[in-house]
Amino acid sequence: MWRMIEKGDLPIPPRKDKDSKVMVPSDPLDLDDYTDEQADIVQVNAKAKNLMYNTISGEEYKKSPSCKTAKEMWYKLKATHEGTNKVKETRINLLVHEHELFQIKEGESI
Repeated sequence: MWRMIEKGDLPIPPRKDKDSKVMVPSDPLDLDDYTDEQADIVQVNAKAKNLMYNTISGEEYKKSPSCKTAKEMWYKLKATHEGTNKVKETRINLLVHEHELFQIKEGESI
């Protein structure tokens, strides 16, 4: 699991279309459409994130509620706990402020 936290989510591999036998993009909406390999990867990704949720307190969770991967959670927690207390407090405030604003940053697209 630690490797998943450091490296990020494993990519979901493409699957063959049932009718045309052509590879189609991954991440189907319906769970029944996942291949066994895709389902295993989704499960491993979820386990890594769940591990992070179960190891931090509720107060720590409030600092990273919008994180979609365990890697994002790790880096936000790491950023808030490195440095002196004043640096930590400033970083926490910046992250909370960024979350509250939830705006598209310069150079980002929808």
